[in-house]
Amino acid sequence: MTISFKYKSIKRPDKREVKTPSIPVMLKGRSPNWVEFVALLDSGADLSVVPQDVAELLDLDLSGKKDRSSGIGGDVEVINTRMQINVKKKHEDYTFEIPVQVILGESKVPILLGREGFFEQFKIIFEQGNERVRLKKIAKTL
Repeated sequence: MTISFKYKSIKRPDKREVKTPSIPVMLKGRSPNWVEFVALLDSGADLSVVPQDVAELLDLDLSGKKDRSSGIGGDVEVINTRMQINVKKKHEDYTFEIPVQVILGESKVPILLGREGFFEQFKIIFEQGNERVRLKKIAKTL
């Protein structure tokens, strides 16, 4: 089955409002509680990304060694860890674990869902003209 989401309006730092392929997700770290967020599907991101304040709220494991990561926003300090993610709509409900980079310090980067771990789970269709994104779960073969 396929889950469909309308693009979400977000305000850019320059106050412009744009529609993006962002979807509602539930995230969880070591805490027993799931927390709901809106995350941007980013086909240009190798890994998923969360800012440090979100990682702390989720109680993600931040004990790993600090590393550097480069992207469109420049070079930042990160810690690589893992988190649980849940995507659901109506009768479709998928929970799995993904690798994630936590951007250390203050960051205006939104939660990004990248290719490794997340995109691998779905066939993703971006319908830019209709401002809609569709996720179709890929069946795992043995």
